[in-house]
Amino acid sequence: MKHEIDIMHIADFAVQAALKGGADAADVVVTHGSRLNLEIRSGEVENLRRASGSGIGLRVSKDRRSTLVHSTDLSKDAVTSLANMAIEMTSALREKTDALPLADRVSVETLEHPDPDLGSESLGDKITRLQHVESEMLSVKGVSRAYSVAWQEWTGDVVFANSNGVRLREPRSFIEIECEAMAEKNDEIHTGNCTVQSASRSGLPDTSWIGKQAGKRAVQLLGAKPIKSTKAPVIFLPYTGWTVPVCLSVALNGEHVTRGRSYLAGKIGDVIAGKNITIVDDPQLKGGTIQNSFDAEGTPTDELVLVENGVLKAYLTDLAAAKKLNVKPGGNARRDGYDQSPEIRSSNMTLKPGTHSLEDIIRNTERGLIVTVQSGWWVGLSPTSDTYSAAVMGLWVENGEIVHPVRGVSIGGTVTEMLRSIDMIGNDIMRTGPTAVPSFRVSEMAISGV
Repeated sequence: MKHEIDIMHIADFAVQAALKGGADAADVVVTHGSRLNLEIRSGEVENLRRASGSGIGLRVSKDRRSTLVHSTDLSKDAVTSLANMAIEMTSALREKTDALPLADRVSVETLEHPDPDLGSESLGDKITRLQHVESEMLSVKGVSRAYSVAWQEWTGDVVFANSNGVRLREPRSFIEIECEAMAEKNDEIHTGNCTVQSASRSGLPDTSWIGKQAGKRAVQLLGAKPIKSTKAPVIFLPYTGWTVPVCLSVALNGEHVTRGRSYLAGKIGDVIAGKNITIVDDPQLKGGTIQNSFDAEGTPTDELVLVENGVLKAYLTDLAAAKKLNVKPGGNARRDGYDQSPEIRSSNMTLKPGTHSLEDIIRNTERGLIVTVQSGWWVGLSPTSDTYSAAVMGLWVENGEIVHPVRGVSIGGTVTEMLRSIDMIGNDIMRTGPTAVPSFRVSEMAISGV
């Protein structure tokens, strides 16, 4: 396709323009694609936005000073001006830092488009899909109202090039469905939402499941009441337990490790979790939310085992962190867009499933809390501390059975204690976002109630 050739040419031109202007090094990301945002309410389209466009993000380095500039104008004159502006900006920076890290030119087997027909699917078919999600929410007994149901997609091409001769292009796509249901009983109101993300339509759960999940999550909390403060097992579901490995990933960030700001610094080879815990990150995972063969710095990606049978095996790294740690670059640099600087983050992070069904876990719990809603877990999130706390709602279990919903409580502990105390892991993993976990039970946590 013409735009594929054009954006690679533009990327090459941008790098050369930066070097001709006096840059010591440069790298560039150019994107071209189409975006759709669709929202329905009561079966009718409420919001619809469709657009296509391109963008360029250019990083240059001169005298150990680096800066990022970006634009949506890809004409040669505009790109030349952008490169010159970037070089001029570097001279205004006060402090020198490390030189811009550059990936070496190596062979990269880029991936096929995750969903090549996504952009050509009719708008009517997408509206019908969302209408089905909405009707499934309303079919759940106790649901009184369906809030808006939204669809977001991007599909296109991403090009990366740098002054080391790296030239890469890959087709990529992203889809998100988000819906929310409301349940009412007397003067009590609860909402339940369900958000799913994937690189392709084939990776999305069935629309019936999406709608019913939102409805069920709203209805199951009607009649919730507080409980007394106690210590008891806590069961996390796939749509609440993903927060635990996310908290861990902050401390696994190689930049924090190299700066001595991570509680996991120097812990490679140490036991940090139970033997039943294995966590991997795979940017190329088929069916994943993210499918990238190279990262935001042009480094090839691959599956990375972070924790294996409870033992810390690796950190998440970009080029700079890998160099300081003297390890092979992990390919973990990610951009949220062409106008964003790369940051170290996980991609498709997975807590490997176990053999128990959720029903088994509940049946084997004498008394405990099932967490269905949690908030505030991100407050104070820091690589220097593994403290974990959240305000939660959920379901109380007695003698292996759910007896009533719970509200007005919080849970607390540390990520390390939690990972070491997971005594049952479910087989019900379903990937609905970048981090996927099955249901699991932490043998004991502090529960603050009335």
